Amino acid sequence: MRGFALLGIVLANMISYSLYLYLPDAARAALTTAPTDRVLDFLELAFVESKFYTIFSVLFGVGFAILFARTRPDSLAFHWFFLRRMGWLFLIGLVHAVFFWHNDILAAYAVCGVLLLPMMRARDRTVLAGSMLALCAPAILKALGEIPRGAIAAVGMTLQERFGLAGISRVEIWSEGTLAEIVLTNASAWFGQVDYVIASGMIFRIYGCFLLGLWIGRRDLHAAVHRHAAIITRIAVLGIAVGVPLNLVYAATFDSGSWLAMIVATLGILPLSAGYACALIRLWTRTEHGRLVKAFAAVGRMALTNYVGQSALCMLIFRGVGLGLGGHVGPTLYLPIGLGVYLLQLPISRAWLTRFQFGPLEWLWRMLTYGRWIPLARPAIERFGASA
Repeated sequence: MRGFALLGIVLANMISYSLYLYLPDAARAALTTAPTDRVLDFLELAFVESKFYTIFSVLFGVGFAILFARTRPDSLAFHWFFLRRMGWLFLIGLVHAVFFWHNDILAAYAVCGVLLLPMMRARDRTVLAGSMLALCAPAILKALGEIPRGAIAAVGMTLQERFGLAGISRVEIWSEGTLAEIVLTNASAWFGQVDYVIASGMIFRIYGCFLLGLWIGRRDLHAAVHRHAAIITRIAVLGIAVGVPLNLVYAATFDSGSWLAMIVATLGILPLSAGYACALIRLWTRTEHGRLVKAFAAVGRMALTNYVGQSALCMLIFRGVGLGLGGHVGPTLYLPIGLGVYLLQLPISRAWLTRFQFGPLEWLWRMLTYGRWIPLARPAIERFGASA
């Protein structure tokens, strides 16, 4: 499921990787692919945007429940273990943001992860109620008044001035600048990302999905999918049936900042995400299709490495230190490029895991968390069995 989510995540992130997000309307219209760009941009908003980080966030909460269940007798030790884990994830996110891609989400995940700790001993219905409240919070806050924004982003603008880059557009720096200029611009632009994650309500949606995943994990629903085939099928059908029309409205109103846009985002994203996830589960549980779905598994086992790896590859494609395509392509070209990046990760991940126990960043994260050396290579007998 994580591997499947990473496919949608790279496609959703391509608008930022490619710098199309930051182009003025006139520059977008000047692209030779402009007519198909508008159609594909709409379809991406309707069927991809926000749906896959939602799935990934729910899975994070499930993982938290599994980790806590393994150490339940000593919850204090788990607190310190998980705080270390999230602290290192936050730092990995900062490195990712500064050196590869300023719109990093790992830091926000680390913050929301820490906020799961007070819910460890809460009752299931309290966790579920907290999830629903957090998921609805963006709409509730909009009804009460806009979330203030700009103060954190202003810190980034100040840094941009101190770096001596204030008179140059960020698109120009990213697409044509030196590595030093790109890194400095990433560092300043990260504050804008923090501002957006808070002001857009995205931070509340992530936390709500974490809590929903915690509830699912506590009830062991993830471990009993074969027993709930009928329910999973109904969720898949209902989620897609309800989610598609709502997300078509979501795509049509995405840039409006209207009350309607917030409502359809609140009501539509989770059902369509659940529909996708349950459809994949049913596909996996049907043995004739199991091999197809297993293609996602290796990518998912190296989710952190592949998430950062997507940014690194796209930096080489779109930034000035590589091919410099940023700002020159629209969805007609950047979506196939994103798919190509993902397809490249499929065989690489599978080949890596035939020889090693973890992805490189997963291995580093694990060692930093535990504070000790952990062997990376798989035992020879395991490697032989995997290759066989």
